[in-house]
Amino acid sequence: MRKGLILISLVFALAIIASSAGFPQELPPLLPGVTTLGERTVPAPAGLSPQMLEVVKERQIPPIIPAPETTEGWIKLQNLFDEAGDELGRQSAKHNGVTYEVRETAGVRTYLVTPKKINKRFADRVFVHTHGGAWVFGGGDSALREAVWVASGLGVKVISVDYRRPPLHPFPAAVEDTVAVWREVMKDQDALQTALFGTSAGGNIALATTLKLKELGESLPGAVFAGTPATDLENISDTWHTMVGLDPLGPRKGMVAGCFDLYIGDADPSTPLLSPVNGDLQGFPPTILISGTRDLLLSDTVRMHRALRKAGVDANLHVYDGQTHADYMQNLVREVPECEDAQRELLEFFDKHLE
Repeated sequence: MRKGLILISLVFALAIIASSAGFPQELPPLLPGVTTLGERTVPAPAGLSPQMLEVVKERQIPPIIPAPETTEGWIKLQNLFDEAGDELGRQSAKHNGVTYEVRETAGVRTYLVTPKKINKRFADRVFVHTHGGAWVFGGGDSALREAVWVASGLGVKVISVDYRRPPLHPFPAAVEDTVAVWREVMKDQDALQTALFGTSAGGNIALATTLKLKELGESLPGAVFAGTPATDLENISDTWHTMVGLDPLGPRKGMVAGCFDLYIGDADPSTPLLSPVNGDLQGFPPTILISGTRDLLLSDTVRMHRALRKAGVDANLHVYDGQTHADYMQNLVREVPECEDAQRELLEFFDKHLE
């Protein structure tokens, strides 16, 4: 029971795969559609691959999870989530034949992730990654999952930023750490040859870091990937409401809202470094965004895409039918054609825009 609840919470907080987890018996059964907190049953989407259909069948929608009320409570929960996430990160690396090295880069803890086969197109560079996990979770070996997904899928080395996190380090610590790592990496390679990417909160940080670099007049990435990013932390976007009960990320009320508040701290949530959709996007690098039709952050992703397009940025948006938050990474430990398609789109986008 306890293990199942931990892993359900982990899905909601870290936006990761949880297909092999056990779940509490009191949650409703999910075959073949998604029963949303006892209110309605939504059929499985038509046209999915058999593999993605299995993901939908396994879907579990967690109840509202209350946010801790003390710093000590947050740290305890953070350690609990990270312990489970670390194991999934290591499992992902092993399954994909990826090796990794923990190192310090510009005073920041990072992971250098190397795929078993390097794509000649990207042989002379590393991409920079910012992990997800609602800003609070997903650090340490947990960060390997997203880094592995790009490293193995594209055949490129990745340096993942294990940035400082709340509750001890709220905004702007994560952006500061990513800027520091970016500067260090750019000492050895051209920014226009380099992609910056992240998922969920990591997508937020990737976008915010690019805005910060622009503000500082420093070299910008040649391309950005923001997977299902949180882009407006002040005015909660439409699908945060309309997708409740469909996405295992869980309702925003409770711990998700607590993570937002913890990260924002005393800052103004409308500032572009917290809500990139409000930023000056003129001259922003080419950007690819991915979401799904059942993703709580679909509206955040769509709004960011439209803001980029309004600013004249070459921005691509890919929305996969029936997918929830970060489902495009479901192929970390199994074959899923839709996820392989997302990796192909990412590869083609980077191939087109990076020097």
